[in-house]
Amino acid sequence: MKASKDYISMWFDVRKELGISDSMSIGPMNKENGHTQWHTFSHSEMDGIGGVATILRKQGYPCEQLPISGEKNEPSSWQLYKLSKIDKKKKQVHQVKTPPKKIRWKKTYPCSNNNSAEIANAFFDKESTLQLKRNAKKNRVAFSTFLMWALNKAIADNLLEGTQNYYWFYPVNLRGAITRDSDTSNYSSGINICLNNHITPKALQQEIKDRIKLKEHWSTWKLAHIGKIVGKPGIRYIYNSISKKNFYAGSFSYLGPWPLKTDSNPQENENEVWVSCGIGTKNYPVSTGIMEWHGQLTLGLKLHPWICQNIALTEKCLSDWKHNLLEDKNHNDCI
Repeated sequence: MKASKDYISMWFDVRKELGISDSMSIGPMNKENGHTQWHTFSHSEMDGIGGVATILRKQGYPCEQLPISGEKNEPSSWQLYKLSKIDKKKKQVHQVKTPPKKIRWKKTYPCSNNNSAEIANAFFDKESTLQLKRNAKKNRVAFSTFLMWALNKAIADNLLEGTQNYYWFYPVNLRGAITRDSDTSNYSSGINICLNNHITPKALQQEIKDRIKLKEHWSTWKLAHIGKIVGKPGIRYIYNSISKKNFYAGSFSYLGPWPLKTDSNPQENENEVWVSCGIGTKNYPVSTGIMEWHGQLTLGLKLHPWICQNIALTEKCLSDWKHNLLEDKNHNDCI
């Protein structure tokens, strides 16, 4: 059934009323000088995959079949309730306490709702990208998990105060299980995954698997559509309430391999790669953009002015992220 209204967009519209931009960025970067020709798109209109496809279609890339979810159907609210009860009982048995959604940064600065900041980008050539995938296998985790582990370590080492538990937002694509008017609309949901400064790649992968198994991305999806009931005034009230008490490290935006395979893509330009980066807010101050362009991994990183007011610090985090990926060892054995 096609949705006549995108209730996800309400959340971004409410944020825009507060001066928080919802512009996501993507564009070709010159490999030699690092200059990027940025294109932007509004998250209130489309998600990351939809935005990449929209921009690339204008450049002559067909992007005929966008990546879809492995799930086929949306679970019922009753199914999700039963899963949440099982999880709650399991935590009670093992006496596991759910950490509050708080995070302690080494330094914060007075700032407005303006979330604009300079983006730092990097890329790996095709051979290096294959080596990174071998490093992920050595750590016995998926490539996306390895990318997030390396990012988390870089952020923890440079920006976090002491050892602590905190959350990242991990987007999940629901195309295929959800049908909307356009294939570029908002199909992105996600899970809140709890990490710490010294989490291993294997432990991180298990946390992701546990949250996915509990279908928490579907709970997020249903909650995000509460605008059907409360309307925009209700969304405005809810957002103002939760934004004062829920704080995360950031959002891990992994967009996968591009361009999508087809016989009619333009010829590869060996002098450039495409890079990307997400939005970022005070509640999600670390913004990322991760994609593969013709087999070359590209990384984008932006730090919100609340936690960083020097591009050199952003570049240091990016450099450490790259270093963590390049280390040829099994980090699950490191204590």
